[in-house]
Amino acid sequence: MIVEAMALLLRQLNDYVAHVDGSAGAPAQAVWGNIAQLDRAEVATELDNHLVLSLVNLEEERALKNGRIAATLSAGDVGYMNRPFHLNLFLLFTANYRDYGTALKRLAQVLTFFQGKQKFTFANSPGPNLPQGGIVEFSLAMDLLSLSFEEVNHLWGFLGTRQSPSVIFRGRLVVVSDQRVLETAARIQELEITAGGVGA
Repeated sequence: MIVEAMALLLRQLNDYVAHVDGSAGAPAQAVWGNIAQLDRAEVATELDNHLVLSLVNLEEERALKNGRIAATLSAGDVGYMNRPFHLNLFLLFTANYRDYGTALKRLAQVLTFFQGKQKFTFANSPGPNLPQGGIVEFSLAMDLLSLSFEEVNHLWGFLGTRQSPSVIFRGRLVVVSDQRVLETAARIQELEITAGGVGA
């Protein structure tokens, strides 16, 4: 689900940038990659002069993980499964351009894109969004995170590369589930109620 979510964001962001620039059919401006590997020549060449999307952290929404869930199986029995993981993705968009003006322009386009569209689902995102690997639902809400100077310093120190114009968003509630049945039980078909008399 993480791959599908990031690919969906990249495709829509690239469509938006191409539309704003009036450059339909031009090479994609936004790619994904590990911005921390810019010291490797082959990675640096691949990510040069692009908007780079990197997953820098993820966390689970534990409030949505209580107990198991039950579902009706094809045979009519009831299957019990663990609840899906609900994940928050911390996504770093880095404007990795040699020209500083171009970098700021692309960064502004990222901000404008997510200001205009903050929630992504399969239904509202045109294109090839076929669920894979047992994915049954998809909803990603994007929140802009405002980091302090100290947090920015820690982030780029953690990544171990030079700081570039960038912005970080939290994508809330990506659902990860493989629909694995842990145990089954027969469905209750009827109830038998015995009425007891009340003694005088």
